[in-house]
Amino acid sequence: MGFLFDPYREGHCCLCGVAAPLTGEHKVKASAIRAMFGSTRMVIGQFGGGRTYRNAQGPKSKALHHSAGLCADCNGARTQPADREFDRLHKLALGLHAAGADPSTVFQDERYVESGEPYASVFRYFAKLLCCHMGDVHGPRPVQLSAFAIGELAQNRVFLSIDRDPNYRDWSTVSGDHAYAAHGGLAVIMDRKTELPAGIRSYLTLGPIRYRYWMEFAPIEATALAYFHQDFWQAARAAMQKHIDNPCTDEQLERMGF
Repeated sequence: MGFLFDPYREGHCCLCGVAAPLTGEHKVKASAIRAMFGSTRMVIGQFGGGRTYRNAQGPKSKALHHSAGLCADCNGARTQPADREFDRLHKLALGLHAAGADPSTVFQDERYVESGEPYASVFRYFAKLLCCHMGDVHGPRPVQLSAFAIGELAQNRVFLSIDRDPNYRDWSTVSGDHAYAAHGGLAVIMDRKTELPAGIRSYLTLGPIRYRYWMEFAPIEATALAYFHQDFWQAARAAMQKHIDNPCTDEQLERMGF
């Protein structure tokens, strides 16, 4: 089933799979971090549970990079159009938010007709992020998803929802507007009846706006993951059981992007 998923291999690009010198991809875009934080001191951490925070040494900090790497071609010409398009879309979404409008209406802009390349490029950006998150946990590379991310496949397998981040919302009622960015890591969606993976998802927050994005697996893909990539599947099953034993509250789920 190599045409569906490619096993994780150390030193191989998490988009095209080639063995090459790799560069780190930002979990949160460096340009967005610079625009929001400037020279302000940044800390990295998670909400709740008494977790401690650590200093970030600026936008180029390795702590802000995915551990999975990209080859020079994928980190450059193959994905830069998608990176730039997401920047454009986010600026429009911020403008809508500032005007009191729903940021999800950004796709009503004439630039983002579904048949156009700008529309596809936005989704290619999130396809890249999903592949990087899979690489971070040494998960198999979704072949169709990665091919879409680098423009080798037209079929879009990514879903996207845009809303206002609840963590930013609550903080802003106390402290006003502030610099804030977050990401959701990798969540594997499991089917409780079959115990097979149904999809992968994450989120990205820049300031007040959250982008929730995901891919849904076809039945053959779920079966291939369980049969050919058992380490990944078993880890997902264990996480599912942990969630069943200690379920999250509705509020926690909302903050986690569900």
